[in-house]
Amino acid sequence: MPTTLTAEQQREVIEKVFHEGLDLGDLSAADRYLTADFRNNGSHDDSMRGPEAFKHTIKIQQSAFSDIRYEILDFISMGDKAAIRWVMHGRHTGSFIGIPATGLQVQHQAIIWFRFEGDRIAERWGIVDNFTLERFLKSGGKPVGPLTPAGANGGPGAGKPAA
Repeated sequence: MPTTLTAEQQREVIEKVFHEGLDLGDLSAADRYLTADFRNNGSHDDSMRGPEAFKHTIKIQQSAFSDIRYEILDFISMGDKAAIRWVMHGRHTGSFIGIPATGLQVQHQAIIWFRFEGDRIAERWGIVDNFTLERFLKSGGKPVGPLTPAGANGGPGAGKPAA
């Protein structure tokens, strides 16, 4: 079933599911905005289907972070598909990806594609930057630098003599 929503209406649905579900922890947001066979591709557990898959994500986020606020930075719509780039602001107050609570204020980023059926989200594909967040949390909040060691493969410090 093709979407019946305009781009503005798609953005409104996405903003509601993020604010009500992820910011506020309202599990029923998944029932209101997702199809019964919703697929949450690239999430914590790709085997889960339906609103329960997104409820699982809400529970993980709510148990790992407090003061959560998702901010949509960019939005694109093409027919029954829409994409966003977001940043989540929050405090790391519970275990996340195996890292115990640090109390650090974090910014977590992602790019997400959605497919709509009618006025509901039927599918989500995510590219979530857990790697940068993991490096930040494990470093105790130090800025995350380049992956390439100084001088290696043309990275920072390449061509400089060793001291």
